[in-house]
Amino acid sequence: MRGTDLNTIERPYDGCGKCLLGVRRLSRVKLATSSPERQRENVLTAAASVGAHIIGWADDWEVSGATDPVTRPSLGPWLRDETGPYDGLVAAAVDRLGRNVVDCLNTGYKMRDEKKMLVTYGHDGAWNLDDPADENRFTMEAWGAQMELRAIQRRNRDATVKTRAAGRPKGKPSYGFQYVRKVTGSPTPTRCRRRSPPRTRPVTSETRTGWHFAWIRRSPTGARRDRGSSPQARP
Repeated sequence: MRGTDLNTIERPYDGCGKCLLGVRRLSRVKLATSSPERQRENVLTAAASVGAHIIGWADDWEVSGATDPVTRPSLGPWLRDETGPYDGLVAAAVDRLGRNVVDCLNTGYKMRDEKKMLVTYGHDGAWNLDDPADENRFTMEAWGAQMELRAIQRRNRDATVKTRAAGRPKGKPSYGFQYVRKVTGSPTPTRCRRRSPPRTRPVTSETRTGWHFAWIRRSPTGARRDRGSSPQARP
């Protein structure tokens, strides 16, 4: 909000009736992503719009939206009343609560039944699930999140089937490992093996001394393919 210092919105529980818990979730955390910062700013803005403040954060990183909110590592204990008092939840969007209609509605109705606030960025004021219009909008946003999840799952399944049929590995191997073919010749399933110690030790020592990771990958001693392997054994 204009003229509001978002840094002052975070303060301990004081029993004012608007002590909200900030909810953030991300399925995949990458160095290049700015989603955690964007979610934080949206949560603080949403809390300020209803005159509330943030008493803590339930940050679930590397947690799928298909996970039941009650079983999530950070949010779960709050929903199970195992952490402490709070007056409601505030999130950047409905899909941060979950990507399942049932899970979102269960969380929303829990807040309603316990007379707690439920706030998301972009919605005018707190959600009122006793109002049919608000309830319908909340349900539609949860339904949209579920449809997006199903589309993501379908794309991942199709990609897995396609790469397996072509005999190609899906995804990058862990650092220090490389893909090799079990049988040379026609495309066959691949396996992942650890790089030999003589080639990994220089990379480890250079990493500890502060060399930049991108430089190591370009270095002859870095994560290049095994020079001793045959052309048929390349990933």
